[in-house]
Amino acid sequence: MFYFLGIDIAGSKNTWVVALKSKKDFLELCPLLSLDFPSDPSSIEDFSPIINFCQKNKVLAVAFDAPLSFSLKDKSGFRVSDKALKELLPEKAKSWVVSYHTLMAVPIRALLLSELLSPFCGTIIETHPRASLYFCLPEDKKGLSFTYKKNFSEEDKNFLSNWIKTKFNLIINFSVKLTEGILDAIMCALAGYFYHKMPEKLIFLPTNDNSRGFGPFVVIRF
Repeated sequence: MFYFLGIDIAGSKNTWVVALKSKKDFLELCPLLSLDFPSDPSSIEDFSPIINFCQKNKVLAVAFDAPLSFSLKDKSGFRVSDKALKELLPEKAKSWVVSYHTLMAVPIRALLLSELLSPFCGTIIETHPRASLYFCLPEDKKGLSFTYKKNFSEEDKNFLSNWIKTKFNLIINFSVKLTEGILDAIMCALAGYFYHKMPEKLIFLPTNDNSRGFGPFVVIRF
């Protein structure tokens, strides 16, 4: 059994981790990690549950919602990949892409966790779940990618829950309370799955030759 992890990383009180299980013709969301109690999902307060999971299971990919590469030439903190993603997004969505200077502790936590996981997981990538949502949602629903972080109504949650299952052939065999963090983590895990199974569904953002860290940086366009 192979797994794909999605990590929406922030502080110790706002890091969300989900696991997708790969089966023959579909993916299955598992009641593990932040979904140990799916009716009341919880943030992961330290790295140990994630590390233990990767030590004990076959994890093909871990995808982070955080910068994983850096370059000393990027004085502003905006990488070539960040600028490329900004160009792909509409004007009102360009603010979604922020520099690692602005994010401060988040990239450090992501890098530390990436290093801890690298002996157990061969693929560690960076993604941007909000941009992926924008690119994947139907035209008449793209507005949800602008509002779900501020106003996540029950109607929106129901639509996105049904849409994500249909769009990505994702099986969810339990009642899960969809939160902003869980949705982002699912989109991250999907990016890891597509990296291995359908890379043509990804946009590979460019990087500098002198970049250091982990990657690549990809977003879903399905």
